[in-house]
Amino acid sequence: MPFGFLTRSRRKAARIDASTPSAELCVDVHAQLLPGNQDGTDSVEHSISLLRELSALGFQKVIATLHIMDGFYQNTSDSIYAAASLLKYELQKVKINIEVEVAAEYFVDINLLRILYSNADLLTFGQTTERYLLFDTSLVKRPFELDKVITAIQQRNLVPVMAHPEQYIYLQKNPETLRELHYQGVRFQLNLLSLAGQPSREARKLAEWMIDQRLVSFVGTDIYHETQLPAIKQARKLPYYEKAVANGLLNNSLL
Repeated sequence: MPFGFLTRSRRKAARIDASTPSAELCVDVHAQLLPGNQDGTDSVEHSISLLRELSALGFQKVIATLHIMDGFYQNTSDSIYAAASLLKYELQKVKINIEVEVAAEYFVDINLLRILYSNADLLTFGQTTERYLLFDTSLVKRPFELDKVITAIQQRNLVPVMAHPEQYIYLQKNPETLRELHYQGVRFQLNLLSLAGQPSREARKLAEWMIDQRLVSFVGTDIYHETQLPAIKQARKLPYYEKAVANGLLNNSLL
């Protein structure tokens, strides 16, 4: 019964006044907004349209991330940089006041270990003194390589950041694993969509538990289509969003 205690926690969070203004989050650390790739948008125009919407929500900077997954998402550093250059060039023409930075979402497998053990270029985000590498895993099963990947990331003087852990079924079943990973130095990025119940009620429950336990370092939209905007806007009005911000997120440190 991993979530038997959540009813009490939700009542506690509900006492937070959602109408009280919070420090505005200015950086979206996870948005699938690069055009012309397998898991981004279908055009530069589409990307710009979504960036305009994010700017209207108060975001000043977006970390545009695409997946790198051997045998499935064949994005590379070069192809991601090329897509970003095209987007930035077109973005200047329309004068939207938002900055785009490039990163990647690396899938944990043996290929990622090979990349980490080599001198290959890594797409990270953050400031000069602290760089973050975003990774994701299988939804169903904890990867055999996870601990080795975490160590290898740290050996490259990077901070490992797990993308949307609230969506992983193996963590929903055993949320205490998140404490262990946090103790190992992993930071967690939460999807705003999860707070609105997307993709599942279980993801929302784990997201709320993580906020209660102060385990969330970053939030991101993970946006790639305008149909996600209503849920993102809804999530930003929820008590648990207010609580996450009040706990102290690292998003704005990336400006």
